[in-house]
Amino acid sequence: MNAAVKKNLILFVSGKMIAVLGSSLYGFAIGLYILAETGSSLNFAITLMLSVLPRILLAPVAGALSDRLDRKKIIIISDFACAVWLTIILLLFHFVFPEIWLLYTATAVLSTLNTFYSTAVTSSIYNMIGPDHLQKAMSLNQAAASLSTILGPVLGGVLFGFMTLPFFMMINIIAFTVSGIASILINYHLFAEKKEENEHNNFFEDMKTGFVYVKNQPFIFNLILVCIWINFWFAVFPVAMPYLVLTVKGMEPFQLGIIEGSLSVGMLIMAIFLSSRPEMKKKENAIIGGMIALSLVLILLGIPSMPGLSAISNNFVFIYLIILVLLLSTFVMLINMPVMVLLQKSTPDSYRGRVMSIMEMGASAMTPLGFIIFGALLESVPVWLLFAVCGLSIFLLLCYQLWKRTLIIHLRELDAKPDPAVTAEL
Repeated sequence: MNAAVKKNLILFVSGKMIAVLGSSLYGFAIGLYILAETGSSLNFAITLMLSVLPRILLAPVAGALSDRLDRKKIIIISDFACAVWLTIILLLFHFVFPEIWLLYTATAVLSTLNTFYSTAVTSSIYNMIGPDHLQKAMSLNQAAASLSTILGPVLGGVLFGFMTLPFFMMINIIAFTVSGIASILINYHLFAEKKEENEHNNFFEDMKTGFVYVKNQPFIFNLILVCIWINFWFAVFPVAMPYLVLTVKGMEPFQLGIIEGSLSVGMLIMAIFLSSRPEMKKKENAIIGGMIALSLVLILLGIPSMPGLSAISNNFVFIYLIILVLLLSTFVMLINMPVMVLLQKSTPDSYRGRVMSIMEMGASAMTPLGFIIFGALLESVPVWLLFAVCGLSIFLLLCYQLWKRTLIIHLRELDAKPDPAVTAEL
């Protein structure tokens, strides 16, 4: 790894970790504040909706802008715009009117700015790291995000008891500022191709072209389909797991926290492991094996709620679920990492922003849709059956891909190539 790539990687991972930790602390605090002030879970749900909705609606716009404009400028402007916006909210909330609707507005605007930021960053990773270190960069990126996700609620829970909400706003402002400074120092064009002028296309034509491009690239289309499909069925985990642990088994809330926290811990461990390893050569085996294992683990998660197994000790169930969730996170990473590396390599720079934004839009839309559907089904469908259906659905997607063979053939062709760089002509 040459010095320029190493510098980019250090700045990228450091900035990402600080930004995610600041946002995690702020998100945790604002959720507790709204619940404490209103006592309404609906108000908390509105906050979650406002944090997701802009990503779904604006992802194609962010992707088209990312391909038309200088991505580094988008990243820097988004970071500092978040810092400035949250500063304005801090001053208004602390000195003028501490109203809940102001926090809703803050969440919606921050989510909007973050949509443009994340799309530009994701489509720039290849350009600042190059084809030979993509797995390392994306693994370390995931490790930084997982560590921040673990530390955020822990530190937030400790600090929330004696710190006010403006303190958490200030922490997030500093985090955005540090991330922006790190972005200034990163060379986002180290491996970039020269962008073609798009003067003959208007903005909306660019957006349409992105969808047409994905539709006409069977390999990329199927990779995105895999991500979106898995994201939808995986949404059963955060919905059904609390119901299984607290309602069905009558376990303690702290046990649920440890079980759910195992997901981030497992992702962190797997991300660190993958960052220290050479890029996966047999991506076909990783994706297919990961999907089989993921479907099996989802089915096994529901076993403690099956009829006739109520006599099993909760202590045994607690350890059983922790082990399965750690395995679950491992297999999610085993699928996600090669898929993301392949998407980066198989998409030309001029389309990368739009391709990544389409995947982001699909994945972001599937998660809340899954929450709603699985949440409603839990009232009438046994937990074990719901987990089984979701696990089998992922397995059926794999069977479909094996039958259609479009994705499998391309994966085998890529595995056979000695050169790690992949072109869009596949």
